Amino acid sequence: MTKKISTFILCMALAFATTACTTQTKVISSAESSEYVTATLSEDDFQSAAKEMLDDMLSNELSSPKANGQPYVMLISDIQNDTMQRINTADLTDYIKKELRRSGRVKTTDAFGENRSKNVALSRQLSDSSLVDKSTVKKNNTVKAFDLTLEGRIAQRNSTVGKNKKIEYIFSLNLIDMADGTELWSDKKVITKLTDKNTQTW
Repeated sequence: MTKKISTFILCMALAFATTACTTQTKVISSAESSEYVTATLSEDDFQSAAKEMLDDMLSNELSSPKANGQPYVMLISDIQNDTMQRINTADLTDYIKKELRRSGRVKTTDAFGENRSKNVALSRQLSDSSLVDKSTVKKNNTVKAFDLTLEGRIAQRNSTVGKNKKIEYIFSLNLIDMADGTELWSDKKVITKLTDKNTQTW
């Protein structure tokens, strides 16, 4: 066998080995994601459950604006994660805020979080700065207090069904009226998945 032929065969073998070992990566859109169902919670699971509950809340308890015609000011509390998964609940909170603002009946506020409240207070103190146009400094007694708070929780319940594992994710939301502390509305959605009993969900 000549040196050229040996070199050609070696190169072909290396190319084949490289191709065979390469992992094929696909981009999965929301429309296609139903083909790739996982035992863990996905973004589609979150959004689908949240959308159903928010639609119910907006069509019932918040079907009309406040008596003065203004939208409700709502504080969205952090979603409590009681599952075995490391869930980025901030993404879910952002989705809820977007849907509520889109309705036109709710304005969300972040002015009372630890860091954000400091920024709101700082914006009132800028009149002491020589760099700032005093006419643009925000006035005191103008920050809107929230009328409502929305609290959420995600829990997980596992059980065995024959040779399979049934995983139930319980997603609940509660709407509290700040005027008297009463619960105006609540809803719960259960996302159930059936998988191999050895599947881990963390």
